[in-house]
Amino acid sequence: MRRHYELLRATSRTFAVGIEALPGRLRDAVTLAYLVLRVADYFEDSPTLPPALKTEALERWARLVSGGAGESDADGAARLGEAVSPADTALPDHRAALEARSILEALARLTPAFREPIGRHTAATTRGMVRWVERGDDFPDETALDDYMFEVAGRVGLLLTDLFSAYSRRVRGRRESLLETAVSFGLGLQTVNVIRGLHEDPRRGWTYVPRHVLCSDGRDRGPLPDLRTLDGNRQLRVLDFLVAKAGGHISDALTYCAEIPRRERGIRIFCAIPALLALRTAELSRGNVAVFTRPVKVSRREVQRLVLRSRLLYVSNLRLRRARNRAGRLCAAEAASP
Repeated sequence: MRRHYELLRATSRTFAVGIEALPGRLRDAVTLAYLVLRVADYFEDSPTLPPALKTEALERWARLVSGGAGESDADGAARLGEAVSPADTALPDHRAALEARSILEALARLTPAFREPIGRHTAATTRGMVRWVERGDDFPDETALDDYMFEVAGRVGLLLTDLFSAYSRRVRGRRESLLETAVSFGLGLQTVNVIRGLHEDPRRGWTYVPRHVLCSDGRDRGPLPDLRTLDGNRQLRVLDFLVAKAGGHISDALTYCAEIPRRERGIRIFCAIPALLALRTAELSRGNVAVFTRPVKVSRREVQRLVLRSRLLYVSNLRLRRARNRAGRLCAAEAASP
């Protein structure tokens, strides 16, 4: 697994920090689940691959990870590798896509209790990406955006809950209550990703803001306006909508963290770190129209401090409730929108 931990760090240092808190067998499973999804992310997000090739690659990857490919893993991974564009080397997911075969081989070595939920949930997520590649990223309303985010992120909360339950009898006893907020755990992180992409997605021709928020005249046809050219009030309207949406989901995500048994300290820390980073990013974004021109970032020092606090303090439900209250206050952002 050393090779895959190195690949994890190359694709997401922040996630790697959290995953190091997990106990060994569960750490391996979550690492591989994450890498499987990074391969899918590459084929969904590549700016150089045509939609037809994206769809073909995503369908093949879904079949391979679910064990129903009708071809050997080696052959399937080789064909997948042929679809990877050399023009995409700057993308962090590019390397993961090139490692598809080794990821499949490591996945096959997991116990069925881990392998089955990874295959089932990641295949469903990958097929959901296919539907949105074919449909495009024009979201008429919030319902359409929610559908997209469930496919690419909400299912991740369900996957993690199944993996935690497979590992821990204590978590298994709380599985039903965890499932009540598991989807929001993924949606909170994804909504913050949308905020973080506001400065660069328009350059790639992508818009993850619903048309009813973006277009003040309520038009449901025609080209979408460029986020960067909106006047200040409309940018605030977009930002307030996304920050409020993120706040609601992050509040649920912190409820999810608190529901994990305190004796499962590593799992709680693993979940708390991304939830708290998402919360801080959303707080920094509120009312800050500069996010349309440059990325919003939590400073490295603050990230280090947050990680340390997560390790030391966030086994405390009181600390998690305080963070959840901060997330709840973000929901007031939309009400203040001009």
